Amino acid sequence: MTERGPDFDELVGADVEPTERERLLRVHDALVQAGPPPALSSRLAAAPMSTVVPLSRRRRRTALVALAAAFGAVAFTIGFLVSESGERSTDRVIAMTGAGGASASLEVFEIDDAGNWPMQLEVDGLAPPTSGGRYQLWLTKDGELAALCGSFLVETDGTAAVPMNAPWRFSEFDGWVVVESGSETPVLAT
Repeated sequence: MTERGPDFDELVGADVEPTERERLLRVHDALVQAGPPPALSSRLAAAPMSTVVPLSRRRRRTALVALAAAFGAVAFTIGFLVSESGERSTDRVIAMTGAGGASASLEVFEIDDAGNWPMQLEVDGLAPPTSGGRYQLWLTKDGELAALCGSFLVETDGTAAVPMNAPWRFSEFDGWVVVESGSETPVLAT
């Protein structure tokens, strides 16, 4: 018994461009000529859809190696991210005060491999410089500016949180000050 499929004109409307219609007609004729697919074997038709087909030993080994490699990559990435975002060890914290209730806290972290001291300066209550310039953090020796550690700006509310670093031996200095750029008069001091 041969079952005839739908007529081509029933499937494709008249609004299709002539070149596209010719291409679709060739495909339709090829499918009609090929006929329907063969019926499923009784074994496949009777098998439940959730049947798990076991992998060969070689495929199983390849899958395990791929799974182990993926696990290793995930573990490495997590370790890297944790070490990068982890807390740095604090070496010391220096408090500074100034006129009008201005204050600062300088957290100095452990020295890095290159010999720099990473730091975080947090300032509160320090008005923006009247000159419109920047503030500078200095190490002092005998009360004089001796080694520049960096420059920074403050927000309009007088706050700042600034990462800095110092490549100096702290034992060679006796204090810390913040001055306006171009001035030697401390606005904050230890």
